[in-house]
Order: sequence, then C-alpha cells, then structure tokens
Amino acid sequence: MLALRSTDVSDALEPLHDSSWYIRHLTEEGARFAAAVERGPLDAGVAACPGWQLTNLVEHLGLIHRWATYVVEHGEPPTADAGPPPKPGRDDLAGWYRESLAGLLAALDRLDPDGPTWHPFPVEQVGRVWPRRQAHETAMHRWDAERAVGEPSPFDPELASDGIDEYFEITIPRLMVREGIELPTGSLHVHCTDVEGEWLVWNDGGEYRLKRAHEKGDAALRGPAAAILLRLWGRDSPLSDELSPVGDEQVLADWLSIAGM
Repeated sequence: MLALRSTDVSDALEPLHDSSWYIRHLTEEGARFAAAVERGPLDAGVAACPGWQLTNLVEHLGLIHRWATYVVEHGEPPTADAGPPPKPGRDDLAGWYRESLAGLLAALDRLDPDGPTWHPFPVEQVGRVWPRRQAHETAMHRWDAERAVGEPSPFDPELASDGIDEYFEITIPRLMVREGIELPTGSLHVHCTDVEGEWLVWNDGGEYRLKRAHEKGDAALRGPAAAILLRLWGRDSPLSDELSPVGDEQVLADWLSIAGM
C-alpha cells in the first residue's frame, strides 16, 4: 500500500513489469507516433492540448525524450552548461523525433533499473522509473497524434492497465507536491474488465492512500483498461461509452477532475 502526504516522498509499489517490457512498448509506441507524424497534416489540431498543432506535439515529446536521455545518462537534471537540445525543423519532424527516440532507447538500454538516479517524481529515486514513465508518456501522445490525423489505433490492454497503476502511483502524488491539489474526500475503486487491474484510492485525513485490491469504494469505475486510462487523463473518447460508473457521482467526478475533464 502507498501512503503519501503532500510533502512526502513515497516508496514505490512492487513493480508490475521489468524494464525490458517498458522499453519494448516505448519502441513500438514511438514508431507509431512517428508514423502518424509522417501521415500528417502537420497543422492538424491536437484535441487534448488546446491551441496545439501536431508540430507542437512532436516538439514536446521529442524534447522530453532528449531531456530524459540527459537525466538517465548523468543522474541529474540538465544544467545551464548543457545548453538547450536542438529543436526540429518542419521539413523532417518525423526524422528528428526518431533521432530523439533512438537516443533515449540507447540510454535506457544501459540503465541499471535498480541503480540510483534523479527524477522529479515523489517515489524512490531508482532507474526503473524512467522506462515506465517514458513508455506511458509516449503511448498517450501517440494516441493524441493518431487522433489528430485520423482514427487512433488501440492501446495494448496490459500497457493501459499499467498506465492506470502509474497514474495512481506517480501522477497523483506528483500533482499533490507540484500543484498542491486537494484530494477528494471519498474513496474510489477502479476495476479493469478486460485485463487484470484493480485499485482503491482514498483520502485518509489528508493522506493519499492507494492499494491494488478488490475493495468497495464510495464510487467505482469499471471498464476496459484503455477506456479508464483515457478518462483519467482527460481524453474525450468514444471508449468512454464502455465505462460503468457506480456509486457517489460527486466523488467520482472529483477523482476524475484531477488530471482533466
């Protein structure tokens, strides 16, 4: 079980997969992202990021990869001496992104998942956080890019379930620390119906608590893992029709409003 106050650093839950599993998904999702960029058009709007075009999304994800590469290689955030990474030109955005991804994958292949590192998340400072975080960042933005230029391809259900787990373990604590968000007062049970994955999250006197368990909450959200993940991250998707909300509507709305919508 994870317990966290807004000023704490929590111990990570037991990892669900090894780093090679996340690196494989990062490789696949990155290739799909680049393919969507090549299909274009580059001025397509990105629904999840108001005011952004596909070009903005490419630059965002590519620069995140390059920033993460530096951190993985040096064990610290970039210093002023490091200088800014190169930004892409519009004539070969997909090529620039593939170069960004290749550098990250090379760094992650050399990473000791149990060794010390730096990262900005309120969990243990160990290397295995990076392959997981980059895989999920890339998968969500791959979906964004594909949606901008056509019909998004499905999430791998196991990856989506792990993304829900990471959202509860890392994203909510990160927002507590960085944004000072107030936790909802009630408890929420989330249950994937297509793959394994169940969680209970609640506010214990201002302390955030999480466990992987089949236990009743004040509200519940059941459905396919991808539909749940997209909803948690504030993505408006037809998959939302496959979700089954139960219990206190206000509690559910409060938990779902944390990262968007």
